[in-house]
Order: sequence, then structure tokens, then C-alpha cells
Amino acid sequence: MTLPLRVNVAPERAEASPGDNLQFDVTVRNASDIVEHYGVEMVGLPDGATVRAEPEVAKLRPAESATLTVRVTLPVQPPPPAGTYVVGALVRSPYRHDVSRCVEVPIQLASVEQITLRTTPEVVNGGKSGQFTIEVANGGNAPVRLYLSATDPERRVSTVFQPAYLDLPPSASARALLSVSAPLPWQREKQRQLTITASPEMMGAVPVTSTASFVQQPRLATKFAKIGGIAAGVVVLAAAIAVPALIKKGTEKAANTAATQTAAPTGAATAAPTQASAAPPVQSAPASAAPPVQSSAAAPSSAPVSSAATANGGGVQEVDLTAPKDGVVASDAFRNQGFLVSADPGTIAVPGCDNARSTAVVTDPTTGLRFLTSSTADDPTKCHSVPMLIAFLADKPAGALQVVPVSPNTLTMEVTFKDLQRLPAPTLVVPADVAAKHGGVDQVLLKPAVTGAPNAPVAVTKIRFAPLG
Repeated sequence: MTLPLRVNVAPERAEASPGDNLQFDVTVRNASDIVEHYGVEMVGLPDGATVRAEPEVAKLRPAESATLTVRVTLPVQPPPPAGTYVVGALVRSPYRHDVSRCVEVPIQLASVEQITLRTTPEVVNGGKSGQFTIEVANGGNAPVRLYLSATDPERRVSTVFQPAYLDLPPSASARALLSVSAPLPWQREKQRQLTITASPEMMGAVPVTSTASFVQQPRLATKFAKIGGIAAGVVVLAAAIAVPALIKKGTEKAANTAATQTAAPTGAATAAPTQASAAPPVQSAPASAAPPVQSSAAAPSSAPVSSAATANGGGVQEVDLTAPKDGVVASDAFRNQGFLVSADPGTIAVPGCDNARSTAVVTDPTTGLRFLTSSTADDPTKCHSVPMLIAFLADKPAGALQVVPVSPNTLTMEVTFKDLQRLPAPTLVVPADVAAKHGGVDQVLLKPAVTGAPNAPVAVTKIRFAPLG
């Protein structure tokens, strides 16, 4: 049986990449004995591809031929998965559905690499060791295995990744934990620059890098601090022993004096009336002065400890985030309190704030309220709506916490735990049982409650947290 139409496609196959424009010439010959109308469709293309045919319909008399030009545009984002697509050039009559023919055209879509690498926090302050979180995302169109490594110019830092490599499907992300250690410096603080690399397993693939800093406190400073603490302890212990002994000795002396004067002959008292009248004030003064001295001596050994335990709730620490003066705040300004602060422009796109990675203390000119917010490194008045990151020191995860905003219901919080789990906390509170379940809080990310709201600042005043129990 003779087919009512004949179809040829040129080229017969194609190779392309995401975002490419392809052109196919589809030649149609009317093999029937009547006038027919023909249109062409391309079936089996990747999702998001667009097709345009010129002309849309060809009118052909018997034995007449025509060429339809088909232009195909492949999507860029998200890139379609790499591989071979068997596309069909389907020619058919819009009026007679039984008149059609499909010619297969293989299209080989190349793989595209779009690997991103992010290290948090950017700066870790510590002693001999520290920890970073490495987040890797595969924005390409093919699965990839990434091997992780880290180096420093002096080659003094030892690094361990958990896991050592990541398998990522297209449009997926994953995390790894980087533990670092290095010999302690002797006299000066040492800042070690790290280069973190994610190397694709594919031959010829380009590795992706990120940078971070490991800041170590000097060895001698640590020893002097320990010696100073021991010396202070010795002084307090000596005072606790010596003061009661001196009080006891003074009390016994006063008692002996009183007894001696009581036993004196009556004639002596008569002969010296001036001394007798002066004696009672002298005797009563030590007796009345002794109890306050004893109570004040006992206070340092018990009262401050019990009052501190009551005030701090068994170890709960409250930090005033507005303690620094107005202006840009260093990322390690709160290192002694156990955490670092920075802005994170990579989580929410804020125009003009791609490099806003600092924080600042500012005063609202309308209300006069002071608060900590995100900012650029050189201008504390800009980029206040960029998300803020509070990262706890590697060896001091939080066991529970609460962040206090300037205004209620203006912020939302995302919590990252030590086991790399990430959970939302819209109330800005992490209970102790939740933190303990995941090994403690590693860091929290504060964002505006309404994403994209104009001039919505990330503004906080305090943070309360407890150590991991």
C-alpha cells in the first residue's frame, strides 16, 4: 500500500547543549491523489523546550512537495538531564488524523557542570582544632561524584571530611563536616587560610573551590590564663582560711579582756573611774562588729555561687547583641561568649548586597532602639534585610536557645544541628530536647518573616542559650 505522504528530515541527528537553538528541515511530499494540508510537530523533546514551524501548515496538491523549517530551543534553567533524546518529527493532516507519519531524530544532549561550594562559618576561632560545614550543590544536568579536599599554604593543617566524597544527582545538594587541627602557635594568634576543593570524578572536569580561615589562639596565652586562674584560686582559698582564723582570734582576745576586767578588784574600779567609764564602749565595739565581718567572710564561699545559679537558670547565658558600639561589628566580636556573627547573602537574593557578609550595631533614628543587623563591610547603613548567621564554636554547640528580635513576628529562623540536620524554627526558640536529639545547635540563620518585603531588616537585640547537657 502506497503511503499518502513521504517525509524526510535533515539533519538526521543532532548534538546540542542546554540553551542551544536547533533547526530541522522537514520535507513533505503528498503521495495521495487529493489536495492535503500538512503540519509538523516535534515530540519527545526535553521539558521546557519550545518549537516553532514555518509555515505552520503546508497545502500540497497530489505529488507536490514542500519544506517546513522547524526551530527548536532547548531550556537553560533548569538544564534538562543529559543523554540521548529520540525525538519524533510527526507530520500529519489537521483534517484527516489517519494521514500521518513520524520520523525519528536522535538528539544527543551534552552534560553541563554547575557545581557550587559554600563553607560556613567563614572564620572559626579556636585552639588546636575546629570544624566547618561544607555545602555542595549540583546545578548541572548529570549526576556527579565530588571528592573533597582542603589545603593550606604552610601545609600545617590536618583535615578530615565526613564523608570524604558526595554523590549528587542533578538539582541536588548535600553537606559534609570538615574537622581541622594544627599545632598551636607559641606567642601570637595564627590565622591559617584554607582552600576547600570539590573535584568532580569526570575526566577533564574543573574543580570548584571555596576559602575559609582557621584562627588559633597562642599557646603561651593559654598557659598564662591557666596559671592566672590557679593563682586566683590559691588567693581565694588562702583568704577563706585566714579571714575566719583572724576573726576567731580577735573574738577570743575580746572575750579574755572582758573576763579580766570583770575579775578586777572593786577598789581599782573606784580608783580609776575614767577607765571604767571608757571600758564598755571598747568592749561592746568588737562584740558588735564581729558578726558582720563573719557574715561577709562567709558570703564569698556560698552566696555568689547560689545566686549565680538562680539567675542563670543552671547555666543559661544571655548575651546583649547591642553591647558593641554603633558601626560594623567584627565576626568574632562575640567569640568569648561562644559564637560568631556574619551575614549570609547567598540564601536570599537582595539587590546590591551580593557581598554583604558583615553585621553592624545601628540605632533606629525614629525609635532610638539599638539592634544588631546585617550590613556590608564598609557601610553599616546598607543591606539590613540580608539573612544573618549566628554560628556557635565547634566545641561549644548550644543545648537550647532563644533569639530576641526588635519587633515580634518579624523574623523566621532556620537551625542547623551538629548532625547536619536542618529544621525551621519560626518562633526563634530551640527547646533543649530537640537540640539534644541532634547533638546540639551548630548555627542558626535568621531571615525576614516575609521574603522580599521592602526594607524589612533582620534586627535582633539578645540571644539566650544553654550549654549542651
